[in-house]
Amino acid sequence: MSESESIAQPTKDSKLTYREVTEHNWRVVANLSLKDGQKGNLAPNVWSLCESHYDEDAWVRAIYADDTLVGMLMMAIWDEGNAYYIWRFMIDGRYQSLGYGRRGVEFAIEHIRQHHPKAKQLGVNSTPPEGKTSENPEKIVKPEDSPYHFYQKLGFRQVAPPDEDGEILMMIDL
Repeated sequence: MSESESIAQPTKDSKLTYREVTEHNWRVVANLSLKDGQKGNLAPNVWSLCESHYDEDAWVRAIYADDTLVGMLMMAIWDEGNAYYIWRFMIDGRYQSLGYGRRGVEFAIEHIRQHHPKAKQLGVNSTPPEGKTSENPEKIVKPEDSPYHFYQKLGFRQVAPPDEDGEILMMIDL
């Protein structure tokens, strides 16, 4: 059975595991995709995987629900004890609304708490709640497709105005 096949469709009760991205699963991870309206929220996974290969601060995991690949988490630890970020996080559009996003962010928070106990905050970039405009149609995000409220419900708060890419920094205290 190939990496992209599964025995049964995952459900909201599926067990999530976070596995290394390897030579056996990187292509499937690279091909995961957001829903069309969400694509302006973050770079494609293939870009993230390439970036992580050359950045020693990147920590990447493929997210599986039972044995089905459903998403990717990429975190950055740039300054030991000070700068911890969810650099990229996505759940494939086919598997959204099953609670995997919430559980994935909770895993990231717990991972930082457990492995970096001096960490005080965890950050994430988000599209603002009003969405964002762009001359590039692929980077436009409607308000309903912004992850802002998702992160806000998990305890993150906006700490900076939009940057040059139209993204805002949100933080949660650890």
